[in-house]
Amino acid sequence: MIRITEKLKVVIKITESFLDTIDILLNLQVGDLSRLEHVKRMIQENKPLYTSDEKYVKNLAETYIKDNQIEEIKSPKLINCRNCSTSIAEDAKFCTLCGTRQERTFQNYDVKKMVKRYNPLQFISRPNSYQSLAIIGGLMAIIPALFIVARMEPLLEAINYETGMDLSELASVFISLGIISSVLSFIAIAITFLIKNPKKVGRMLFFIAFGILGSSILIGIVGFAIILISSNVAYKKRHY
Repeated sequence: MIRITEKLKVVIKITESFLDTIDILLNLQVGDLSRLEHVKRMIQENKPLYTSDEKYVKNLAETYIKDNQIEEIKSPKLINCRNCSTSIAEDAKFCTLCGTRQERTFQNYDVKKMVKRYNPLQFISRPNSYQSLAIIGGLMAIIPALFIVARMEPLLEAINYETGMDLSELASVFISLGIISSVLSFIAIAITFLIKNPKKVGRMLFFIAFGILGSSILIGIVGFAIILISSNVAYKKRHY
């Protein structure tokens, strides 16, 4: 003789919030997960549910779920299995009853709504103190050097006219020094952005500054002074 200890309860009175509660418990990974999966499947298939299962879910909910947690999670959308028509979650990869793999058809989404527009300039950070000084100093050294290189012949002719000194043979030397000074100035600017260690940048700027001073024949003395200050600021800056 079989003794019935529990009464069956049909899942007609089970609300969506009860199914939500089971989903939350599954997400929290608490309780008997296989039992929760079984209860969930019974509800989705509209099959009879034991009162003990209902009490089990409610007891777990009282223990692990906050009052407002159920409201935060939306109930999953259900679809029918393409093989047996069982109701399953929309994002399920396999049917919980027959195990058939579920194929998805891609929906047409509005790309403008999905992709956040961004300004490429937002990724460019502002130069720090020694970088700004290096930029100013480099430009103050490059501009006079390039001006001298571009106006070398007229300047030598003017010197020859005023003093009688013919320096035309030294034109190539002056042009080379001007180019070297310009290259050093460009390097002084570049290393402040390429090298992340401020102390290393400070040491390099120190030697580059004197290289600019020598190659520019005092024409780039203003740029030399500013780059030297930049060197000092960078060397004293902490490296994080």
